[in-house]
Amino acid sequence: MDRPLSNVDPALRRAWHPIARSTQVADDPVKAWLLGVPYVLVRIDGELVVLEDLCPHRLAPLSAGRVVDGSLECAYHGWRFDSTGACISIPSLAVGGRVPPKARCGAPFAVVERYGLVFVAPEEPIVPLPDIKAYDDPERVRVDMDPFTGAFGAGMLIDNQLDMAHFAYLHRGTFGTEQAAVTPAYEVVREPWGFTVDADIPIAASNDPGVVSGIRPLDQYRTMHYRCVAPFHVELHLDYPVMGGSNVITFFVQPETANRSTMYVSLLFAQPGGFTDAELAERVAFEYRVIGEDLALQGTFDVLELPVDLTVECHVRADRASVEYRRILRSLMAAADAAAGSAVVGNAAANAHPAGEAVTADA
Repeated sequence: MDRPLSNVDPALRRAWHPIARSTQVADDPVKAWLLGVPYVLVRIDGELVVLEDLCPHRLAPLSAGRVVDGSLECAYHGWRFDSTGACISIPSLAVGGRVPPKARCGAPFAVVERYGLVFVAPEEPIVPLPDIKAYDDPERVRVDMDPFTGAFGAGMLIDNQLDMAHFAYLHRGTFGTEQAAVTPAYEVVREPWGFTVDADIPIAASNDPGVVSGIRPLDQYRTMHYRCVAPFHVELHLDYPVMGGSNVITFFVQPETANRSTMYVSLLFAQPGGFTDAELAERVAFEYRVIGEDLALQGTFDVLELPVDLTVECHVRADRASVEYRRILRSLMAAADAAAGSAVVGNAAANAHPAGEAVTADA
C-alpha cells in the first residue's frame, strides 16, 4: 500500500462517517460535505433524508430547494424527489408524461442517528459503528462541544488524539508538565478494526479547584484509557485519582473535502457530588483550551494525508499507538480495494487481528 490516506480516498466510502449533528438537521434542507461529495440533509415528515446534493436535471444543488407536500423540491425547475432520491414530479411534462428512469438523486448505502450525530455509510461498511457505553451512563453529564472545522487531515486529527508524547510541549498552557516528556511504556491491545491503550500520565492539574485552595498538589497524574476504531474515532477515558472524578471524551471526524475536516467532540463528565453550573462551565472551557492548543498546530500542517507506509515517517517506541493506527488504516484500505475489485466482498473482517490480542509495535 504505497498511497497515503487522504480525506477523499475511495476506500473511505466503505466506512461510517459523521456528517452533521442531529440538531443541525430540520425541515429546511442543509448542505454537508463528505469525502469530496456534497449531500443534502433534511427531515421530511419526521424522516431523516440524506441524498447527494445534485439534481439530475441541471445539476443544481437540492439544498437550495425546499420541502413541499412530503417531497424535496428543486429550486431551479421544481422537480420533486422522495426520500429515496426518486423523482416523483416534473412540472414541465404534460399531464401523464413519463418520468425518465435516470431522474433520481444518488443516496448513500445507509444513514443512522447515534450519539447526537448523523452517520452516513456511502457504501456497505466494512467497519461497524462503535458501541460507546458512556452515553448510556446516567451518572455522567454530557456536553456536546461546538464542531471544530478547518484545513485538517482527518487521519492527522485522530493521530493527534492518540499521541501522548506531545503533552509536555503542546499543552504547556493547560495540563502539560515536564514530567510527561518521557512517555511511559504501554501496551497496544488489538481489537477488530481498532485497539486499546492504557497509561498513567503525569499532569499539571491546573483545572483542579483543590490546587487553588491549597489542599491538593499541582503535580498529579491521570489514568488514560484509549479506544480507537477505524477510520476516524477515538474514545478517551480520563480518570483523576488525586483530583477525583472522570471524563469520557469522544472524537468523531468528518473528512469533508481534500483540504477540510470537521471534528465532533462530546464530553461526558462524572464527578463525586456533581457540579455547580459554574464548575461545569469551567471544566468545559478548559477542554476548549486543550483542543485549541491541538488545532492551532494542526492548522499549520502542509501535509494533510496520513502515511500508512511505515517507512515514510520516523517512528520511536513512544509512537506505538500511532504505528498501530496506520496498520489498521492500511488493512481497511486493502479490504476496501479488494471489495471494489470483486463482486463478492467476502469476509473483510479477516484483515483485523482477533480481539484481545496483544500487539508488539516496535518501531
